[in-house]
Amino acid sequence: MYALSARLEAESSDDVIIGTILVCDGDASMLFDPGSTYSYVSSYFAPYLVMPSEGLSIPVYVSIPVGDFIVVDRVHHSCVVVFRGLETRVDLLLLDMVDFDVILGMDWLSTYDAILDCHAKTVTVALPNLPHLE
Repeated sequence: MYALSARLEAESSDDVIIGTILVCDGDASMLFDPGSTYSYVSSYFAPYLVMPSEGLSIPVYVSIPVGDFIVVDRVHHSCVVVFRGLETRVDLLLLDMVDFDVILGMDWLSTYDAILDCHAKTVTVALPNLPHLE
């Protein structure tokens, strides 16, 4: 798993999509990242979350672009992410990052059957029995 270290790299990448989305009633700069196993919240945005953080029973090691890793040991459970009016939930691991408020990884993307079109820079939630939301 990885997290891009700079907004400019993300904007020019064909592997991720960025945007702004409502997380726990606050506008968050968002990175949709299919290369990330988990979803994350920055330590700067975390105070706006409704859910308090809890310790992880097993820490997560997050690789960073310089070849090193960061140990993540806190999580905010069941945070509300509103996607085009659809209220979704995600566990957000607390990560010390500055370029994005939230990174949504495969845990959220797969749960909500998200389809990323990196060329068109769109995200579509395609849940069964619901209209597709882009």
